[in-house]
Amino acid sequence: MTRKKVLLALPNLHWIHKLVMAKALAILQDKRYHVILQMPSNKPFEATLQDCVDLFIEGSYDYWLSIDADNPPENNPLDLIELDKDVVGCPTPIYHNTRNGERPVYWNAYQFDQATGLYREWPCREGLQKVDAIGTGCFVAARRVFEHSDLRYGAFQRKWNKGRVERGNDLAFCERATEAGFSIHAHFDYLAEHMVEVPLNEITRGFSEMHNG
Repeated sequence: MTRKKVLLALPNLHWIHKLVMAKALAILQDKRYHVILQMPSNKPFEATLQDCVDLFIEGSYDYWLSIDADNPPENNPLDLIELDKDVVGCPTPIYHNTRNGERPVYWNAYQFDQATGLYREWPCREGLQKVDAIGTGCFVAARRVFEHSDLRYGAFQRKWNKGRVERGNDLAFCERATEAGFSIHAHFDYLAEHMVEVPLNEITRGFSEMHNG
């Protein structure tokens, strides 16, 4: 039986964390699929993501596994291909302390709040979940998504409002994919790590406010 062809893309800005490279090398050993590694680098980052889309479509791949330079997955995201979903994200921890009683670290799988027009953390964090949006630090996408005329070019372009960014490239992509008729999922058994520098005093204050508020 012919193995599915998978683009393992590590979009980056001229730097990739060693844990991401270690995971990529392990994924390349998975014989269930014909996996080809690409590491496109361009500026701005949205251009790098468009480079990934071009490689994906022009290379006749069946699936795209995208792993950002700082988001090593804990498990093997190739397992998610068997689900045959349009887009499945590996939830990643995000630092976001707003001093309003929220947890300073949350998972980037989202529910859209119609009342405020904002995205909130998805409330059920178990197994496979159909969600409104994901962060795109680590995800698997089927070819059919980017063959769609509305997503072939500019799928990851930010959305602007009065000169300010209203949606970053990940949320903008999810909105465009949903509008094109595709579904977005997150799988909480397939988490990704997030290698960042954060101020520990600020995180301590955030957790303190959350518990004492």
